[in-house]
Amino acid sequence: MLLIFNSISCSEEYPNDNDRDQNLSDIIELPALRTNSSFNQPYRILKTTISDPAVFDKNYGNLEISIGYVLRYYFYTAIDLNSDKNELISMDRSTFTMPDTSDSVELIRAAISEISGMTFGSQENEEFIIKYFDGCIDLTNINKNCIAPTVVDPVCGCDGFTYNNSTLAGCAGLISYSLGSCD
Repeated sequence: MLLIFNSISCSEEYPNDNDRDQNLSDIIELPALRTNSSFNQPYRILKTTISDPAVFDKNYGNLEISIGYVLRYYFYTAIDLNSDKNELISMDRSTFTMPDTSDSVELIRAAISEISGMTFGSQENEEFIIKYFDGCIDLTNINKNCIAPTVVDPVCGCDGFTYNNSTLAGCAGLISYSLGSCD
């Protein structure tokens, strides 16, 4: 009996969820800046192959706040650098595949898009858009199931992001955009 007990207890790295979560939060380089107490894991985790935290200091579109801050504060998401792959772990610990990219802006936008489809995430996204993009993005026109041509004819959205074409800008709920990229 003793042998079985020892093998079972050795197979568990952490005796309970709180110990595991504490250990995890100790190794995350860019922790979530807010937490949601509705879940055992009170924040999401974006695991990324990117190793340089400075790439998350870029502005979010035309805002004067960084993409890292937006994700960590408004979307309750920690960023775990130098991971084996890009993936998002939700508060209920579901895992979502993220694009295999080293472009921090593309990765953050993909994560926010995924989060905005979640129960709490949709409310977080709505609050963020109302606060920063009211008059630029019409929430009622956002189409998550957008079917757009593959033609690349870039437009610069009123949010400061470049979209591959006007159809994609429309599906993002943009009220206005100009021809050409934002760069």
